[in-house]
Order: sequence, then structure tokens, then C-alpha cells
Amino acid sequence: MVRSARIAAVHLTVAAVMSLFITPSAHAAVDQFCALNEVVTYSPPLTDTPQTVTFSVSGQLFNYTSSSAPTGSYAETGTAPNATCTSVLSAGSGTRVFKWTNTAIAPSTFSYNRTTNRVGGDIQVVAVGSISSGTFTPDPAKSVGVGAQPNPAACSTTGVSQLTAAGSLTIGI
Repeated sequence: MVRSARIAAVHLTVAAVMSLFITPSAHAAVDQFCALNEVVTYSPPLTDTPQTVTFSVSGQLFNYTSSSAPTGSYAETGTAPNATCTSVLSAGSGTRVFKWTNTAIAPSTFSYNRTTNRVGGDIQVVAVGSISSGTFTPDPAKSVGVGAQPNPAACSTTGVSQLTAAGSLTIGI
């Protein structure tokens, strides 16, 4: 019962956060809107000591408004120099390829610029850019993810090897 209440609270929080960052454009219609969950893995684990880490992102996209591409996934890898628990999530740019579970729909490449904010015990990551190839080209797009900050006790000892986030993806903002 308590677990169900916590899950419901998380879903309500994600829905509220998602609604805060959707700014409809007078010139574009939303082609695709969905929820996302992602896991970021760091090697070696993040600590308080600056070091170069490699990261891999694995994301799931679900509850899409488009019936032709109702679910999907994405992956991203990279290297972060001088990364620490407090600096790894910083402004930058990147590319993600959204692969739709409906294989008749071409993958969509999202090229973006990222900003991060720390709010309370959470990290908010906002990626804004456009679909540069594939389905939904040349639509603008926005991804918003919110997750807990790395555990300070772990950062000062064994490190943090994984962070998770939940949020939304809007294509055609």
C-alpha cells in the first residue's frame, strides 16, 4: 500500500514537472509527446575527486500521443573530463537517436543543447534542439528530466555509478 502511494506520488510529480516545461509555439503543433525514464551509468563511479569518466545513457520512451510510434528507446555514450558528483551534470550539447518500436517508422535524431539546474534535492536537465534527421525532421524538440542528486556520502567514499531520471519528451514544440 505504501509502495503504491509512493509510485502514485512519483507519477504525479513527473506529470507536474512535465507540464511546467511545455511552452507551445504559435507556429508549430506538437507531433509527439511522451514520458521518459532514463538511467545514466558512470565508469569509474563519480566521486568528489575530479576524474575522466565515461557515461552511457539508456532511455525508455512511453505513453506517446502518436499511435504510429507509441513507444521507443534511445542510447547515448560519451566522456566527461574532470567529472565529480557536483560537476558532471553541466551545460553541453549532444545527440540522441530515438528508435521507435514500430520499425516502419524511421529513427529520429535529436541534436540538442543542454542546461542543468539543481533544485532542492533534485537535478533538472533540459535539452532543447531539433530533430535533424529521420521521422519528425525538422521539428523542434525538448526533453526534460528530473532525478535525485548523487548521494554525498557515496560521493566521498565508493562513488556513484548510476543516476536515474524521469520526465518528458516533446517533439514539435
